[in-house]
Amino acid sequence: MTNEELAKEIALGIIRTGVEGGYDSVSCSTAGDYPSMGVSQWEGINGRGDYLLSCIGGGSQFIGRSYSDIRDSGELETLKNVLSSGQGREAQREILQQDCLDKYAPVLNGIPLDDSRCYIYAGIWCPTSQYVVAKFIKNRVGRYNIRSLAEMRDMFRDEYWRGAGVGKQYADGYANRANNTFYYVASIDLTTPYNVPAYGDGPFGK
Repeated sequence: MTNEELAKEIALGIIRTGVEGGYDSVSCSTAGDYPSMGVSQWEGINGRGDYLLSCIGGGSQFIGRSYSDIRDSGELETLKNVLSSGQGREAQREILQQDCLDKYAPVLNGIPLDDSRCYIYAGIWCPTSQYVVAKFIKNRVGRYNIRSLAEMRDMFRDEYWRGAGVGKQYADGYANRANNTFYYVASIDLTTPYNVPAYGDGPFGK
């Protein structure tokens, strides 16, 4: 698969597993008083959040505004409807796919993720921090078979909370994410569109 094809499948995986949120997700950013939005938690005044809003009809009314301002004015539902509109969904898909190509592919390309499913699996984790994910995998090459989707799942399930430098209270949440992502990636059809062997039939990815 090409980088463009992998980016498309990573973006679809992030959306379909809902690991970062739904199309209409809106919450207050942990970094400041501004909205964190959509399937990739775009945020930031004069940043990624405002750029997303500028690509959607009706989004301009929320550009440059704080989360508390939108909430207190009773416009959260309006913002959610803008994000989940047809144009909002399409904008999120396109921007996320480009993010996957521009941000995630460069850090993953230096890792021997020979099976397309293992690459997609790792890419779905990249929104947590593509640099942490890349370092996490590189540090475990040799201890885990990163050409095996099942072992990739085990690695993220058992150790990602350590690699991410967070407390053990996050271990169960990461374990659920690891399992759910595994079930999704193992089930997707890469044979019909890309001629990739079915899961378990190729030399890697079992």
